[in-house]
Amino acid sequence: MLNKLKSNAGLGVIAGAAICTTAIFLVVSSSAQSQAPAISDASPQVENGRDIFMTAGGVGCAACHGIFGEGDVGIGPYARGVNRASIDAALESIAEMSFLRSSVRGQSIDDIAAYTEWLGNHQLVKTLAKRGRFIPDSVSVRPNTLIQLVISNASRFPRTFASDDMGIGEISVDGREVAEIIWTSPSEEGTFTLRCLDCRITDQQLSIQISNDAAPFTPVSGPPVEVANTPAPAVQTAADLDLIDRGRDIFLNAGEVGCTACHGSYAEGDVGIGPYNRGLDEDDIRLALANVDAMRFLQQQLDDEQIHQVAAYYGWLGDHQLFKTRMIRGQFFPNRIRVAPGAAIQLAITNRARSPGAFFSADMGIEPFVVQGLETVDFFWTAPRVEAEFTLRCADCATSDWLTIETTQAAR
Repeated sequence: MLNKLKSNAGLGVIAGAAICTTAIFLVVSSSAQSQAPAISDASPQVENGRDIFMTAGGVGCAACHGIFGEGDVGIGPYARGVNRASIDAALESIAEMSFLRSSVRGQSIDDIAAYTEWLGNHQLVKTLAKRGRFIPDSVSVRPNTLIQLVISNASRFPRTFASDDMGIGEISVDGREVAEIIWTSPSEEGTFTLRCLDCRITDQQLSIQISNDAAPFTPVSGPPVEVANTPAPAVQTAADLDLIDRGRDIFLNAGEVGCTACHGSYAEGDVGIGPYNRGLDEDDIRLALANVDAMRFLQQQLDDEQIHQVAAYYGWLGDHQLFKTRMIRGQFFPNRIRVAPGAAIQLAITNRARSPGAFFSADMGIEPFVVQGLETVDFFWTAPRVEAEFTLRCADCATSDWLTIETTQAAR
């Protein structure tokens, strides 16, 4: 059955959830004074591997594994540091990757592996510029560490960033796009700042603290990391659902930026800033508000009742198994998922096209609904307690592709 948070709305729309995958690449060292258009600390093979990673099969490895191989899409796993053997094994054994076998071969696989291994040698640090704030506004790294700093501009308008002490000249990042800075932290401890020159709140900056007390970064090499699934939920009353719905509203809008800014649209921690929050309780939230610097501005904005409501939403999310799929050029990625009979799932569909797409499922009891271009819709469904296959279809895509949801006892 299809569960609803509100009696008149079974679909939750996260507008503008997708940030464009176009990226600006900039390389600096701790003493650099100029910028370069490519990742110049990398070999031509790594550069070529990055190009293939972004475009393979017409969709790119990034479609499932994230723009920077960090697994933040919620489809494919963390791929930073994976080697040639791991890529070969994935192409051979993962059904969703089978369409790549004819186009990604030989030298192309070597080049992708060179890029993913290069990623594994860099510590990924992310910040989001939203409504004039950096989120987070402070990060800490060890001296002499290779850093890949990603700045996401959540605004619809271009924003300009610069850092005198990091040797970074003015960088213009278009709305809904990202800039990537490759930087080697200096050998001595200190604090460096990246500023937004034209954000609506002035004097905002990202502080990068170079400290021997920072968590160590260990270069990654080997197979991708798998993410565990979540348990099935208890039955909720109408009052429970009203409480959950209020918590969701706060989650999306708290502090004018929402908890989503750091923790992801579904609290899955896919932004690369805040951790996975699905299933947290009130004590966890209060502890974070009291101790996490980036959350302190929310302490005076959330009262006890609102914290209780957010905790109800987190608990409800923790009871649902999250699945994600993307519609790219008329195809679902992935186009097949497996769930246990009786499991409650949250399925998020991202439409990567700029035009709207219509979706429906007769056997799941889902009436046609529209997902606007570059937006995401999620819905909640409880799988029947029998083994079977169900399909979600795109009604107006160029190809007649569909997503298969298999209920099976073999699902994890």
